[in-house]
Parts: sequence; C-alpha cells; structure tokens
Amino acid sequence: MAQRKRKCIVTYASSWSALAAARSLGADGIEVIIGDSNIMAPGSFSKYTKHTFLYHDPDKHPKKYLEKLLKVAKKHAGENIDLVLMPLHTDCFIVAANKNLFKGIAKIALPSFEQIKLAGNKALLAKFCDEHNILIPKTWQPDTLEEFESKIDDFKFPAFIKLQESNASIGLKRVKNPKEAREFFKFSIKDSKLDEGEYPIIQEAVAGDDFCSTFLFNHGKKKASMTYHNILDYPRNSGMGVLRENVDASKMEEIGANLLHLLNWHGVAEIDFRWDGKNKPYLIEINPRFWGGLGQSIAAGWSYPNMLFQLAVDGDIDFITPEANDVKTFNPCLAFMLMIQEFHEAKHPIDDIEAAFHALKIHFKAHHIHALEKFIKQFSKAVNPIDRFKAVEEVIHAKHGSINEMFNWKDPLPVLGLLYPIAVFLKHGRISSKMLFSGSKIEKVELKENN
Repeated sequence: MAQRKRKCIVTYASSWSALAAARSLGADGIEVIIGDSNIMAPGSFSKYTKHTFLYHDPDKHPKKYLEKLLKVAKKHAGENIDLVLMPLHTDCFIVAANKNLFKGIAKIALPSFEQIKLAGNKALLAKFCDEHNILIPKTWQPDTLEEFESKIDDFKFPAFIKLQESNASIGLKRVKNPKEAREFFKFSIKDSKLDEGEYPIIQEAVAGDDFCSTFLFNHGKKKASMTYHNILDYPRNSGMGVLRENVDASKMEEIGANLLHLLNWHGVAEIDFRWDGKNKPYLIEINPRFWGGLGQSIAAGWSYPNMLFQLAVDGDIDFITPEANDVKTFNPCLAFMLMIQEFHEAKHPIDDIEAAFHALKIHFKAHHIHALEKFIKQFSKAVNPIDRFKAVEEVIHAKHGSINEMFNWKDPLPVLGLLYPIAVFLKHGRISSKMLFSGSKIEKVELKENN
C-alpha cells in the first residue's frame, strides 16, 4: 500500500509562530502550504514552505478569506492525502465557526466557536474563573460610563485596562491612578468604537513575572503541556516575549489544565500567568489559539504543530512529555521594536542619534544596501547605554547563547521578514503592536456551503 501523503495549510505567514510551525512540520516531511495577506511574510521565504498563497485580510474581509482558504484546500486535497488546515492566528475564530465547509476536504483540530468566544473574551473568562474558584486578579467590567466614573476612585491601583477581545498587547495599558484610567478608558471606547457591554475591563496589577503555559487537548483531555518565562518583553512589563526560557511550572499547568478540562477544550491553547515565586499563581488570560512564543515551545522539545497535525488526522494522540531542552529563544523583530520604544522614551534624545535615524531614512529610500549597517554603527557610537538605552544593552547581553527565532543558517531567507517592521518605522516614524498585528474579532461569520 502506498504511503499517504501529508500536507498542511498554515495561515498568518507573517508571524514568527507560523515560521516556527513551517520549519517544524517541514522537517517532519509534511508538505507545507502557507498563506498571508502580506507578501513580505517570513514564512513564505522558508525552504520548508512548498507552496504560498495570498488571501484577503480576515478581519476586514472574512468571507473572501474563507473562500480563498476553501479554494486552496480543494486544490491540495485528494485521495491518499492527509490534508490539515491549521490557522495560526485569530483567523482560527472564523475557521472554527465554519468547520463544516471543510468537511471531507481538510481535517481541523479546533475548539468550537462557543468555546473560543468564552475563553477569548476577558470579561467572560473572568466570570467563568470566579464561578469555578480559579484565582485571577480582581477584575471589573463597567457596563456604563456613569458606573465607571462613580466607582473608579475606589479601585486599587496600579491596574491594567484591557479590551475584552484583543491580542499582541493591543488595547492594553498599565494605569497608575484614576486620572490615567479615566483618560485611557474613554480613549479605548472611542478608538475601538465600543458600545455599552463591550467596554474594556479593569484588572488589578499583581506582583510577579509573566509565565506562559501551553497545552494540547483532545476534547477535554490533556495530551501535552509546557511553560516558558518571558525574560524580556515588548512593550515593557506588559507585552510579548523578546527573550524567553522554558521552566518547570507544574502548579501553573495544573491550574490551566483544570480550566481547559472544564471548557472541554480541543486543540491548542496558551494561558498567561503572573507569579511572584511564593504565593499561588494568578491566571491572567487565555490565548485560544497558537501563541507568539511557539518557537520557544518547539525549541524546548514540544513540537505542537506536529502533534496537532497528528491529532487532526488520527483523532487522538498519546500523552506526550518530551525530554526538555533548556533553551532560550530571542525574537529580533520584537527586539527592534523594543529598541525603538527605548529611543522614543529617552528624556533627552541625542542629536547624533537623530542624525543616524535621518540618514537611515534617506539611504533606505535610495535603496542603499548598506544603509542598515551604517545606521547600526552610527547608532552604537551615539548611544549611552547606561543612561538612555538600558533595555537595549540588556537585550544584547541576555540573548547570548539563545536561539534566533527568525535567522537559521539552514533556512536563512525568512530574515527578510524583518524588513517589514523597519519599513513601518521609516514610513511612520514610530512603531507599535497595532501597526504590525491584525486580529479578527470573535464574531460568528459564516459562509454558505454552496460557495
């Protein structure tokens, strides 16, 4: 009997998690078909990617996005082929609501849309955790502006204001007092065009470091779990991991597994915790999808894309506890953004640094190949790391011995994806998570099967 061919359609190729997935799947002999709405996507340049395609932004054009996915799936499906559809970002919400479209064409291992809606909404999740005695920081979701104005002075600060549904630290801000809370709360409502009932939550800031516990579940049964720690993050103290390391965190994984069991979860998920090293960890939120630190998980020995592929194809998978590799991973894209943040937050910008950025803009527009190299040299001469760029110095020293998530000598071309955040900065003079990361709302967009 001929061996069945294995194929996997991966989305959101512009993310480093998709690049990690493509490398992991491709190294296992699985044919990777990768798509994105951005042509400058790192995953598209990988040698492990056999086919690429472009789709409409799933946030702005969900139906056209689904139509394209369905077309690509039909093209690569066939007899004696195990084809899996693996959405890597918030587009999994749309796919989960339309799994029936791919029946008999591609296999999918995703939770239900209703499960995603509960887990991915911070207000609903906080209520669920309270009902099941799962420790979370004090959380409040005001129903009206009047309620917010009348009670905000009594809330404990510092605190975080968060959009109910967001990712990549978009719509998140740490506030130190009622005045800052009022300003950002009203800004969030206006900026995101929120109606009553959709207003941001306010969550008490708790002491400790950020930990990310990752899981694979088969209809409520845990099949794998591991945890990593963000040594550095962007934005500072509230964002995505710049430098990460895997850790032994059985208590967190036990709490997370209990929650996912209660939700009867199916597929992958990542749960954020805050822990001071002494007391019980606080559960912060769930990413009901693949996570930004997927490369750390894979480097540590947990090849979640491959495990999810097997779960989708076979319907089950043995419980997996790999032999852990104690590794650190370093994200150059986020490090660049952290450097920009530190530059803009310097109280007394140095003229030489401003000149370096000005020269970079001119040379970049003129397509000078060595523009970035010249900029780095000029920048390093001008910077006083002790007074102004401590975070940059910390990144440089802390990443020693870590694995670069993008650059790999065996697969070097995806590093071209770094041109995108640089281009965004040169165009706008600033950079933020919102400029780089899109996120589909958790809405039930459905496409008729006859389309």
